[in-house]
Amino acid sequence: MTVQTVTPDATHLAYNNTESLSVTFKNPTSFKLLYFPIHSNGATSREILSIAQAEWENLVPKDVVLAEAGVIEQYLAKQFDLMGSNEYEMNLIKSFHSSAASLHTLHATTVAFIPDREARWKAMEVFREGPFTQWVAIHEKHLKDNGSNGHYIGDKLTLADIRTANLIEHLLLQTGGEYLLNIVNRSFSMRKLRMEVAHDPRVDKWRSSRAYKTLTDATGRYFSDPFAPTPKL
Repeated sequence: MTVQTVTPDATHLAYNNTESLSVTFKNPTSFKLLYFPIHSNGATSREILSIAQAEWENLVPKDVVLAEAGVIEQYLAKQFDLMGSNEYEMNLIKSFHSSAASLHTLHATTVAFIPDREARWKAMEVFREGPFTQWVAIHEKHLKDNGSNGHYIGDKLTLADIRTANLIEHLLLQTGGEYLLNIVNRSFSMRKLRMEVAHDPRVDKWRSSRAYKTLTDATGRYFSDPFAPTPKL
């Protein structure tokens, strides 16, 4: 995933005038997000931009590149005050964010792209009963420690909440996702977090949009058959 422009020779990674670029990155006026036309690793950045009510466009490149979903998510979260109120909170948020991203990667590498559907179901069972159940239990404890109010830190929406909620939504679109939902729903704190993010009026506005629904349909089709064509937005 990238924001701004991708160039084939990667000279964008060796700019000499980093001070000028730093000013642009510190005080951006608008964003253009380039990612595949599905949710997956593009979902959290799209949701942050929607929460911030920023001026942004989907899948159109610009002149400067910032790549990798995790880097972009943390950059945007810092821009829009979603990284906590101090250094300690920021690093807690980064930890929860990293945990969600790692589980996302594990699912992608061990389940999502297995071409045979029967084998994918079996791999999902292993993922569900092992890593996913453990992940929910660990995060349930942290969320309980914060009062089971639907947030990891205090009572304020942060990147950690958004990334976890988007991971859950992403996994529910996968083969066997309904069984993962049962595990989430048994965790009051995780269920509360999912609802807090979904019911935020800025998130609700984005998720009610035609663009979001198109991405949802495309994501479901893609992970049902990763080799099928995906529509343009």
